[in-house]
Amino acid sequence: MITYCLERDTLLFSLKMALVVGTLLAVINHGQALLTGHFTPGELLPACLTYCVPFAVSMYSQVQGKRQRDLSPTKSSVPSERREIETAQYEKLE
Repeated sequence: MITYCLERDTLLFSLKMALVVGTLLAVINHGQALLTGHFTPGELLPACLTYCVPFAVSMYSQVQGKRQRDLSPTKSSVPSERREIETAQYEKLE
């Protein structure tokens, strides 16, 4: 699982998701305090945690999807067969 978590594409996607969803949640939860200037240091930790939740959810779902893909017994045969069929169809058109 750690190997999947440390893959570059998994990390980047999770960070992007956390940035987008976390910002939206932060605005919903803390927007009024930010706009009125009443944002206190006590609200800093909950605001930071707002970004951790979507990061963790995104990371978990990607890791589970990759594990399921890699444990599937037909993972390598289906795409290569499909590619061979598409190549044969393309060659017939030429």
